[in-house]
Amino acid sequence: MISVGIDFDTHQVDVVTLEFARVRWSHFDLTSSGDAFDRARQVPTVLPAPDSTFWQLVAVIAIEEPQGRHRATVAKLKAIQGAVLTCLPHHAAVVPLVPARWRSLVGLKGNASKDDVRRHVSARLGVHDPILTSQDACDAYCLAEAVGLLARTAVPS
Repeated sequence: MISVGIDFDTHQVDVVTLEFARVRWSHFDLTSSGDAFDRARQVPTVLPAPDSTFWQLVAVIAIEEPQGRHRATVAKLKAIQGAVLTCLPHHAAVVPLVPARWRSLVGLKGNASKDDVRRHVSARLGVHDPILTSQDACDAYCLAEAVGLLARTAVPS
């Protein structure tokens, strides 16, 4: 089963695909010189379309669910999330996961630090994996791992 994790902010989207032991990281920059609204409008022009072969065999997708104290920031992130959702394939299940939930699913504390997440990914992929150069990619990796675990436990054997 192929699982995907998506982490994003108002300047980039990171997508990690897990297929058994194979990992693929794709980074998409949102380079509009405008504000977060303009960058949200740019998402469908940089991410693969829902019918793209990029998504062809994907079964489940986890996307980080924005949360935080600052309403304006969360609103901007929700706009990006909505734009990302328009690019996802209709055949795949999509699961929003808050950070504490995906961290717990992969065996970390819900309030694990960025360094804890990076160490977790390093233990899985090795210390020289390019994913370790990006915290967002590490988060996307853990999202993909978490949704894969959820999907496997939800399917009766």
